[in-house]
Amino acid sequence: MVGTPSWLYYLFGLLMLAVAAYCFALLATSGPAHRSSGRDVEISHVAMGVAMAGMFVPAWAFGPSWLWELVFIALLAWFIVKAVQSIQQWGLHIPHTAIHALMSFAMLLMFWYPLGSTAGAMSMAMSPGSHRMDPGLAFIIAFVLFGSAIFTIASPNRGASHFGSHGRAAVITAPASGDQGAATGLVTTGADAVIAIPGLVDASHVVMCVGMGLMLIFMI
Repeated sequence: MVGTPSWLYYLFGLLMLAVAAYCFALLATSGPAHRSSGRDVEISHVAMGVAMAGMFVPAWAFGPSWLWELVFIALLAWFIVKAVQSIQQWGLHIPHTAIHALMSFAMLLMFWYPLGSTAGAMSMAMSPGSHRMDPGLAFIIAFVLFGSAIFTIASPNRGASHFGSHGRAAVITAPASGDQGAATGLVTTGADAVIAIPGLVDASHVVMCVGMGLMLIFMI
């Protein structure tokens, strides 16, 4: 976007990498803690964080676009299935996997329409005859993502953006200490108890939503 300072791109590039690193740590500690919930979100945020960093800062991008597209097509299908299963199990509601399905779809749009009216920080050059992303669609998705960020900040149900609101996030043999995760049923042990803090989990979701929404707007 014309007039956007370069430091802003680097700032969000670093934030995307920070989210990816944090979610990778969550993924690495989920096994020893016997936590099964949230791994799909962690995998998706690692992929989204790395890909988004390459969009904000071209020098950090790597890998062919078709490979990233396959990754996000698979994630989109997975989260749609999980959302349908959640509705079938718990009744009509908005599953937390629905927003992650939308985020996966947004990532696909960014690779299908890599450049809008300006060069911005996108790493992929627009070929002759390429089409622009529909501005209305981009604004709607960005609006929903910003809304998800605001809702996550305001919600008393900490960690729901990542682990969901139904059922227990983990089954362990050791008793839980304190009230961590009381709202979501999240119970963790060991290193995961230090890393999988519901507030930090929500913060990573908020950062990803804001960064992705801004990139959609930049690309118009």
